[in-house]
Amino acid sequence: MKKILLLQTLLLTLSSCIKDELPNMECDIMAAYAGVEAPDEVFFQLSDTLAPINADYASEMIQFQRVTPWADLSKAAPRFVLSPGAIIYPESGTVRDFSNDTTHVYFCIAEDCIPMFREMKTNGLSVEQQLLKASQEGKHIRTYFVQFKHSRTEAADVVEYNFENYFLEKKKQKYYEWSDLYPDGTEREVPNWATANAGFATARGSALPEEYPTVPLQGQGVDGGNCVKLETSSTGAFGELFGMPLAAGNLYLGTFNLSMALTNTLKATRFGENSTLDRKPIKMTGFYRYFPGTQMTDSNGAPVSGIDCPALYCVVYKNHDAQGNSVVLYGDDISTSALVVARAEVKEWKVNTDDWVPFSLDFDWREPLDEALLKAKGYNFAIVCSSSKDGAEFIGAIGSKLYVDNFKLYYEPEQ
Repeated sequence: MKKILLLQTLLLTLSSCIKDELPNMECDIMAAYAGVEAPDEVFFQLSDTLAPINADYASEMIQFQRVTPWADLSKAAPRFVLSPGAIIYPESGTVRDFSNDTTHVYFCIAEDCIPMFREMKTNGLSVEQQLLKASQEGKHIRTYFVQFKHSRTEAADVVEYNFENYFLEKKKQKYYEWSDLYPDGTEREVPNWATANAGFATARGSALPEEYPTVPLQGQGVDGGNCVKLETSSTGAFGELFGMPLAAGNLYLGTFNLSMALTNTLKATRFGENSTLDRKPIKMTGFYRYFPGTQMTDSNGAPVSGIDCPALYCVVYKNHDAQGNSVVLYGDDISTSALVVARAEVKEWKVNTDDWVPFSLDFDWREPLDEALLKAKGYNFAIVCSSSKDGAEFIGAIGSKLYVDNFKLYYEPEQ
């Protein structure tokens, strides 16, 4: 009898806990679907009807990419998967005009803020104004910007990457980011260059922006402009605790997924995301300086013999697999994936020189470029730089420094 009473008491307690459970405070868009009629007329690839969203949901910009130039977006109705209990305003499936790269604002409202949202409809300000104000005041309401991005040809005969356009990350201004301007001089909505600085912030949050593995250097570039310094750095006690004793300075075309930084580091680097190939590249040039650190260490931080070596290369890969699934390459397959069709890489290094070292790399094509696939925006490319080539596996020499500047990518002239 005592056991029965004890069980009943336990069930009543659990029931009470469930009833008293607080509303969810999460307000993330977890997935976004295009919601367009005739998607095969809107997108080059049907898988692009699902917008890419990193698992850490860090970005407020959601882009449906590789949209055809002739797409009719006057009546698109994007649909969203949200955090449990959350709602979105305007509602998921609302028809809106996304023509001409128009950006529309959406507000994701956490479950605990829904009662406040219901009351907003009777206030003097517009709902949008009230939601923005509440978000700025720290309420669990998140602002998103949604856009259908037409594929725009960026490839002139020569495309330059001079690393002049950099800035502190917008949320906490703890580290630097880089993004090239569009050919017409306008800013990109999403930076095209990425680093692992966000992961370093988790390990050494007290570091100043200039103390991160990847930083800009003003006035020290090849032509007196700015350049980028990548330095293999200690992650301190926190990094050692997680078996990640060092962080290589890195810079690459793509995105960084912070949610994977501690659990599966090689999957955190998403190479070539948002960089679609428009024409066939034939050569890459640029400048570097490299100074290896004095002591190589393994993934446990133990000293080992050898001299550190950097990495600097460009790869071209198919952005869909044989089943039509969208593909991005990571740190664990950027060198081994069968989808890689071409690679240009610095293989011989001059070290410990104060003079800038020029390089010129021809592409090694593993298979012919498919012109039909090229027109369908079926190739991505990534330029990758690292101060320690095995840094993703936490092998390298703390203090190794790679300086890079003035990259150029040469394309086949248009016929």
